Amino acid sequence: MLMALIVVAGTTLLATHHIGQSVTRATVVVNAADAAAYSAGTWTARRMNLLAYTNRALIANHIAVGHLVAYISWLRYVDAAVARIRNYSAYIPYVGPAVQRGREAARKARLTAERVGGGMIQGIDGLIDLYSGLQLDLRSEILPPQLISIMGQVARRYDEALDVNDPDAVLDLPTPYREGIGALLTGWSSAMLLRLDAARPGSDRRYFTNLLSRSIASDRHLSRWLRGRERFGPPRYGTGGRRWSDRVLFLIRLRKQGPTNRARVPSAGGWRSADRLQVSFWDPRKLDWKSWATVARGRASTTTIAGAYRGVISYHRLAKRGEADYAFHIPALVTHREKPDSEADDSPLLHAQLSRAEVRYRRPDSCRRDRNCPRESDAANLFNPYWEASLVSATDLEL
Repeated sequence: MLMALIVVAGTTLLATHHIGQSVTRATVVVNAADAAAYSAGTWTARRMNLLAYTNRALIANHIAVGHLVAYISWLRYVDAAVARIRNYSAYIPYVGPAVQRGREAARKARLTAERVGGGMIQGIDGLIDLYSGLQLDLRSEILPPQLISIMGQVARRYDEALDVNDPDAVLDLPTPYREGIGALLTGWSSAMLLRLDAARPGSDRRYFTNLLSRSIASDRHLSRWLRGRERFGPPRYGTGGRRWSDRVLFLIRLRKQGPTNRARVPSAGGWRSADRLQVSFWDPRKLDWKSWATVARGRASTTTIAGAYRGVISYHRLAKRGEADYAFHIPALVTHREKPDSEADDSPLLHAQLSRAEVRYRRPDSCRRDRNCPRESDAANLFNPYWEASLVSATDLEL
């Protein structure tokens, strides 16, 4: 009787031990799957946001070149205008010397800007190439092989025997799950390869150009300097934002005009800017204004300042566009194989857990009080760093 009780107690303890180990192992697999999926989602969201920041940097640097060209054009116009005024005021006491000092200051400012401007444009051109290369590296970091490697490293911190998204493990899943999860993993690998698209300005149906125009138009001061038509030819006066007009005693009219053009393909034509000051006198015989005469003029372009400017050669964007609520999922199937209890048993036990991370484009709540934020109805894009990761429900598998 005592022996029977010992046998029963031993069997109970052994069964309890096995059950406890199984529950512990299943818990480890669940935790590892959640951690692996969330880590891959966070990794992807951060790189999507970095892509957005680099796209913003591409636009900002391209705009900086345009602003520099417009500024040098304006300095050349000022230098020419002050030189013209000096010719008329040279013999006026006190006024002549003051204008002469102003002429020297304007000339030094123009020469300094021209000398520094060429190096700055070439440096910005190299920085733009660096950002484009960085985008290629960021894109490679969210491809399936890299994400599976990251998920595997995270999962194996819980147990060295754990595997992530193992095709052989899918074959050991029960029939109701095998086909669905196999298709899910295969479809995810294919979809991730097509998430992003490398595009070129000028051959992207004006996608980049429209973003560039919106960036300029959103800032009143920036629009004043860079507003102009998109064309390859010389700037057309009367289309820019650097303009004013005035009259002196109804006898003299003055007007200032200053447009800045950008080519339809930003990487090809660069920026061209022009400024001029014109004057018109009242003709008492005709009782009308005479035609405009140019008093001073200034012109500048990336070609004349730096010799060449490549600009934005390529950038990355979402391959699927037009959706305001954009999201995609990253599955993590974590499996654990155990050795057979005996040599006769060739069917390994399998613990499995499927977790999924969601990477979603979502405006932050602070945007509700910020007028500079994009509208909620705007489509998801890679120009706003609004990508975030979270865990979503998935099918639990236990064997």
